[in-house]
Amino acid sequence: MIWKIKNSGGFTMVEMLIVLSAFLVLTSTTAFLFTPHNDILAKDLFFTQFESDLLYSQQYAISHQEQITVHLMPEYNHYYIRGTDYGSPYLVKRYYSPEVKVKKGTMQLLFHYMPDGNIDSFGSIYITAGSKKFRMMFLIGKGRFYVVEE
Repeated sequence: MIWKIKNSGGFTMVEMLIVLSAFLVLTSTTAFLFTPHNDILAKDLFFTQFESDLLYSQQYAISHQEQITVHLMPEYNHYYIRGTDYGSPYLVKRYYSPEVKVKKGTMQLLFHYMPDGNIDSFGSIYITAGSKKFRMMFLIGKGRFYVVEE
């Protein structure tokens, strides 16, 4: 009796290597295509969160009738918001992406919201996210601000 090995219909090693290398090429190119989206998402997340936190601190100052400190620390990639009393708890302490760079403009990176909701200083802060540059302007009175792309 002669035993005959039947062809099982599987793939050879060369065919498997070709398919896996094609898969590797496709997955690596998509990683390079999505890197600009990371910059956009980091920028959007920073501005959305920071603007919300500023409005929250303004509302907190008005509702609790106390002065609130906003302190940006770009060297550590974070900012915090708290009362002005030493040892008062943080209202907000946020870390942001290292891809977002915050620089002092005509305004210091430490400012206060007064009990009436106004800001104690005015001017601009420069923010760089990826290849785009922005200027955040704080206006006199009412504690309003806006962002302009440069």
